[in-house]
Amino acid sequence: MKELILYFSRADENYFGGSLKYIEKGNTEVVAEKAAAMTGADLFKVEPVKPYSADYNTCIEQAKKDLQSGVRPEVVAMLENMAQYDLVTIMYAGGIIGLN
Repeated sequence: MKELILYFSRADENYFGGSLKYIEKGNTEVVAEKAAAMTGADLFKVEPVKPYSADYNTCIEQAKKDLQSGVRPEVVAMLENMAQYDLVTIMYAGGIIGLN
């Protein structure tokens, strides 16, 4: 079975245990990489052409506005042939979705 983990992850300033901290790699990316290592799945990172702000609060406000208005930011690259995968797992800050 051929598997893909498609994920969106944000580094920069993030909220941890009551305070803001700067991280170089987003939490979802860390989990996606570990899952791929365990399963042998391919990885595809979804990256917006215009990155969200490195400032946590500014990023959250922009993401809320995008969500409320139905905006879907343009992405750097699209996956060319998703039909080649038997299972696609989508990971993002809000959760994990498995599609087959």
